[in-house]
Amino acid sequence: MILFAKSQTASRAYRVGLGLAALTAFVTVWTTIVRDDGQGAASFMVILAAAVGAFAVRMEAAGMARAMAGVAAMQVSLGLLFATAPSTIAQPGGQARALVWGTVLAGSWLASAACFRRASRKR
Repeated sequence: MILFAKSQTASRAYRVGLGLAALTAFVTVWTTIVRDDGQGAASFMVILAAAVGAFAVRMEAAGMARAMAGVAAMQVSLGLLFATAPSTIAQPGGQARALVWGTVLAGSWLASAACFRRASRKR
């Protein structure tokens, strides 16, 4: 994927956006495996949406910006769902933790979208 991105554009903003998206996906997988609380399938769906979105727009910068913004919206929704889940409510501090992680991950997806948007304007 990285080699494809390098061949597509020399834009630093594009590469930073791609790196942020990959890092966010990695952190999502890592925290899901560490938690092992039964809510991991939904987290993997967010990553799958990012991958499908990237494929659908042929990894072009403008399309990637829209796809990552959509993934950020999914992440916010998922964070709210996790925060209101009965299993999360039963844990001390679970709601706050779910909201913070949802916000951090959504912010990372949005930062990636901003980088892709910047890269699309340079072309």
